[in-house]
Amino acid sequence: MLGERLVKLRGNRTQKQIAEQLGISRARYSHYENNHVQPSNELLKKMSDLYGVSIDYLLGRSDSELNFLEKEFLKDVASIPLDEVIQKYPLKFMGEQLNLTSDDKKAILAFIKTLHELKKK
Repeated sequence: MLGERLVKLRGNRTQKQIAEQLGISRARYSHYENNHVQPSNELLKKMSDLYGVSIDYLLGRSDSELNFLEKEFLKDVASIPLDEVIQKYPLKFMGEQLNLTSDDKKAILAFIKTLHELKKK
């Protein structure tokens, strides 16, 4: 299961590119994709961080690519008090403060939800 997930997550990148990011040899990474050996817990953490998925997803214990923090963030995204956040941390674009309307704030939340849906695909 791990090997299949690693191949899928690697996408168009080469094994060499991924191995370099993980600090291992290409041959060693190939062994993981081919299920010849299992990575250490420390390397599983690195893979999880690199691919932005949970360790449970890598190991086939979950079909959700989202990690715990992402799930918690998305669960609470609708309750973000944007008015308070924007008052405390005014948004600027190209050096100018943005004056967001209520509709603008709804659009920001819709954008975040859309990103979430795209990531799931």
